[in-house]
Amino acid sequence: MKEILISVFTLGILGTLFGILLGVFNEKFKVEENPLVQAIYEVLPHGECGACGFPGCHPCAEAIAEGRAGYDACVVGGKEVEQKIKDIMEKAQSS
Repeated sequence: MKEILISVFTLGILGTLFGILLGVFNEKFKVEENPLVQAIYEVLPHGECGACGFPGCHPCAEAIAEGRAGYDACVVGGKEVEQKIKDIMEKAQSS
């Protein structure tokens, strides 16, 4: 019984320590993301289908924001998503 208690206590301490370290490192090494990419990503359908030629919606949003892909890159979203992306890009360019 004593061995079990020592094991549980040790794992509890280690789990707490690693949790604290992960929290600290998460804040220290945080990567700031382009808000334009996030805005474009929000209007995409999040199907992660790859029909646009990118491995998912986030890489597609990055490509649109950087000008490597057109506003109509998301074929699944259609004209509605294309218009929303145009509006976001026009708003960003006028700012």
